[in-house]
Amino acid sequence: MYNVFIVDDEPLVQIGLRSMLQRDFASEVTVSGSASNGKDALRFITEQRPDIVFADIKMPLMSGLELQEECRKRFGELPVFIILTAYEDFALARTALANRAADYIVKIELSTENLRRALERAVRILREHKKQFFPDAASPQDSIAELKRRFLSRLLRGELREREQLLQEASELGFERFHDRYLTVYCEILPPISVSQEESQTNDRLRQLCTTCCTMAEEIIRRRTEFLLFPYDLRHFTLLFYFEEGSAVADRTAAIDEALENAREMIRSYFNASLRFGIGTVVNDPLQISESFQEAKTAEEQTNESAPIRRFSHIVGANRRSGKDRLIAEIQHYIDENLSGKLLLNEIAESFGLSPAYLSVIFKKNTEIGFSEYVYTKKIERAKQMLLSGDMKIYEVADALGFESAYYFSKVFKKVDGHSPREYIQQKSEGSDPP
Repeated sequence: MYNVFIVDDEPLVQIGLRSMLQRDFASEVTVSGSASNGKDALRFITEQRPDIVFADIKMPLMSGLELQEECRKRFGELPVFIILTAYEDFALARTALANRAADYIVKIELSTENLRRALERAVRILREHKKQFFPDAASPQDSIAELKRRFLSRLLRGELREREQLLQEASELGFERFHDRYLTVYCEILPPISVSQEESQTNDRLRQLCTTCCTMAEEIIRRRTEFLLFPYDLRHFTLLFYFEEGSAVADRTAAIDEALENAREMIRSYFNASLRFGIGTVVNDPLQISESFQEAKTAEEQTNESAPIRRFSHIVGANRRSGKDRLIAEIQHYIDENLSGKLLLNEIAESFGLSPAYLSVIFKKNTEIGFSEYVYTKKIERAKQMLLSGDMKIYEVADALGFESAYYFSKVFKKVDGHSPREYIQQKSEGSDPP
């Protein structure tokens, strides 16, 4: 049993993290206290000496990094820190890991799985510290390896959009060059009904089965081709394949297909479990990896017992562009039919099975207008029709189109049209267009 201390200036984060720890890890850790700033935390750590500290990277009075550095000076290797951050920040993450943090977690990605992985790393350091030697997992070399993994994971999620940022971070991490071709595969593990119907996905049988299936699949596929594996959650993982321009794409994809089928057959034979694979299309630019990833997820959703491996190109046709055009057209139609709602990027992305970052990128690329700009332009077009009908007041139109206030509606209207709603009505009623 290890003592855990939580430091975060957001009360809801403290409560949420404490609740997760007490619910999912009650047999492994106990929460001994919490604080809302680094200075109060330092006093508690000095007096109580907890084993593990969850610390927000940015706090008043003393930040999580400053607290971590001060504890290193005073107490050496313990307590072990797990850093919390509101967003993915490469420079801060690198500093935290360089100072021997066990892990760092982006708050919006906080889940039982991410928490378990972070705690396992922290416990490994604690145990080996007591044996008077330090594990390779906590070495500077492994810290860089972890940063590389996170960097590539952000590429998958579409969080690196600017080429300059991509090249700078790649250079700092020691990537000498990128590969010429990339292909992503998204996998779902379907356990036997007897296991999947148990009460919780956190039960030991399911966890052991999924972990073993993932490990065996990785070993089988790696015999035939090179790739990187990224766990998504307990039952899903992503494979990122890479190869050079000199390699025949057809030959490499055929080898990948054979490897996936071999892994699927072996898992079914040994564990009576099923693997479902969705395959994206081959891209030649690292900034397009997220597109291949989203395609792979879409393809996996179309798998079934008779077709456990599906290619995105087989779903939308060989022309990737036409497939994306169709997708954007569907999203635009959805927006046009729901102008009375708030039409938030996150919610629409979720409705279409996309990440917000990916939807934002492909929407701008295919329409040459940003998502928010498109929504507000369409809302103002509808507003003009409603205003000229003479049956509704400005605040009523604003409310009907989902604006939070008449003031904000007027502000958006003027930004789109160049005139306020009142000026627009006045000019139209006088029979002339606004100047």
